[in-house]
Amino acid sequence: MRPIDFVGDIHGHAGALRALLDRLGYKYQANQWTHAQDGRLVFLGDLIDRGPEQRETVDLVHALCDSGRALCLMGNHEFNAVGFVTSRTDDPDRYVRSHTDGHIRQHQAFLDAYQHDSVGYQDTIAWFKTLPLWFEQPGVRAVHACWHAPAQALLAPYLDHRHAPTDLSFFTDSAIEHSAAWQARETLLNGLEMRLPEGSHFKDYYGIQRRRIRLNWWDPDQSTYRDSAVIDVTQRDRIPDLPLPSTAPSYHESLVFFGHYWMRGIPSIRHPRAVCLDYSVALPDGALCAYRYQGEIDAQSDHLVWVSNS
Repeated sequence: MRPIDFVGDIHGHAGALRALLDRLGYKYQANQWTHAQDGRLVFLGDLIDRGPEQRETVDLVHALCDSGRALCLMGNHEFNAVGFVTSRTDDPDRYVRSHTDGHIRQHQAFLDAYQHDSVGYQDTIAWFKTLPLWFEQPGVRAVHACWHAPAQALLAPYLDHRHAPTDLSFFTDSAIEHSAAWQARETLLNGLEMRLPEGSHFKDYYGIQRRRIRLNWWDPDQSTYRDSAVIDVTQRDRIPDLPLPSTAPSYHESLVFFGHYWMRGIPSIRHPRAVCLDYSVALPDGALCAYRYQGEIDAQSDHLVWVSNS
């Protein structure tokens, strides 16, 4: 079959992306992208923020999509980029993505990349508005953070046949905190989360104190907060080893690929049907990771391909 290469979070590291495309066999020649096996790409979102080559990354992925060689899904950072310039309907003086100091710092490099090209910036935001939230064909699926059928069904009225937003109402309605649309969008693009017991917290990669954990939604072998937290191994002992208040979620369906979770170490298959491809390319010891899907039912380790960021 025609292979599909699923690519994890790039975060503005165009150099790593070019190296990965070369390793996967994609060539740009005679003004077109080619592949010996007619392969295609599915990018899992989070093209931007953090890295040094944000516009270059967007331009490269956008060109691949325009050529018909690729599809790019919406990540939480693409949603945030649209939200940064979209007024809320419930409070028109505020934006969907609030302009706090922290949010501005996170997004500043992306804004700087377009500071002398307002047309290019508007074109990029317009493209981000059209990105689908998930991909599915018989036997394989992809989403940025969490495959969750109830959330997908709830958001379906906002989406077209490609699972892409039909208009700005997706962004404005899902910005209303604790609404059904907000919860569904948070689940798909940011993942399931759970608040830690009172008095418990940990610090993330940036030293920010957190009182919620990203919940491992794919592994059935978990029963405590510590087991269930998607977190670097160096921080796991900071999570209380207390029983979860409810049964942990798990995944047993078609092979699904996702990003978002900042995995560390050598890319590996940790679950046969649910594969995270985000290996923290924005960190000094990170990697940009892909998986070549060729119709298999369970994921195979030798189908992982990656390039180091070091």
